[in-house]
Amino acid sequence: MKYTIPILTAVGFAFLSSCGDKPKEHSNNDDHAEDDHEGHDHAAGEHDDHAEDDHSGHDHIKAGPNKGRMISSVTPQAEFLVMDDGRVQISFFNADMKTVAPAGQTVSVISGERISPLEMSFTAEGNALVSTEALPKGNNFPTVVAIKTSPDSEEVVTKFTLDLSDCSSCSNKEYACECHH
Repeated sequence: MKYTIPILTAVGFAFLSSCGDKPKEHSNNDDHAEDDHEGHDHAAGEHDDHAEDDHSGHDHIKAGPNKGRMISSVTPQAEFLVMDDGRVQISFFNADMKTVAPAGQTVSVISGERISPLEMSFTAEGNALVSTEALPKGNNFPTVVAIKTSPDSEEVVTKFTLDLSDCSSCSNKEYACECHH
């Protein structure tokens, strides 16, 4: 019994020290096949668990025409954009990325601090749905976007961290950054 804590501490330290050097995600644009695979849990050429372009389980962000975050899990696909005044705009786009006016879609967004999240409602403004409330002040909020494309369709839910910082590599905000850094 007197050796239990030192043994658990040593095993825990060894386990935790190996976790920090592994990349958290891969990009379709990175030259993954040419990596030296140092710190990876597989060697070069050992991609049995995923194909080169199959990175399911990874979060691949695509920016929309207005530099917002695209939500492609609905049809027509939607763009989540935080406007300068802090309100959220949801625009819909067809496969050719042409704007589609909202027609029966409903959207709700929950964002903000976990202890006091803000549930946002939306109204039609031009060719988009715009929140009636502005986001709370701050940054890095857990955000849940729920979209129903028609009254009888199932709700599609997307979750992400709303990072409003400017990306240092591209002209997008971090929540819509495609740099994969």
